[in-house]
Amino acid sequence: MLDHLRRIVVEGPVGSGKTSLAQRLARTLQAQELPDHARRSPFLEPFYRDPARHALALQLWCLTQRAVQLQQWQAGVAAGQRMVSNFLIAKDRLHAALTLSEDELALYDGIAARLALPPQRADLVIVLQATPSLLRERIVRRGEPGEAGIDEHYLQRLAGAYGELFHRYDDAPVLVVDTAHFNPVDNDDDFRTLLSRIENMRGRKAFLNLAAP
Repeated sequence: MLDHLRRIVVEGPVGSGKTSLAQRLARTLQAQELPDHARRSPFLEPFYRDPARHALALQLWCLTQRAVQLQQWQAGVAAGQRMVSNFLIAKDRLHAALTLSEDELALYDGIAARLALPPQRADLVIVLQATPSLLRERIVRRGEPGEAGIDEHYLQRLAGAYGELFHRYDDAPVLVVDTAHFNPVDNDDDFRTLLSRIENMRGRKAFLNLAAP
């Protein structure tokens, strides 16, 4: 199934379902999952409570984690393993630009340049979209204590930044999936629809948007 795709990335804002979808894809495709460890950061919960104070610490923590994860990604690819990840390195700069001051961003960019992170080549990037209000609703429903401080204004800015990033992103084919009325994580029919859309995708950009029943 989808044998031509050996490196798949699932992306989207917090609350979009990217982690759960990446896990399901990895199981279905018998791939190695490479998860985003941002939720493990000791700076994540403080960041959501006081972004201005903790943004730099969080972004630098994530940056150093990426150095390790990208090495794992490359090692898996070199070993011939099929890989599925729920992070794309390009989105880290997006988060940094969204949350850091001008001086902090310059420091972040300097450290990133010195790390010289290897490229994360992918055969397909699946981008999950949802409205800020729906993202907030999902975050509240899952009840993660560290996410209690996320407000809808932040989600609005984040969703807009993701939209801009993947509108111009051209390093891999991109499938944008509107999840407002589509749940490939919990609904088997929707998951099969997603797999079929991926299988039949042509070109560098495609969209999957199912209207409400």
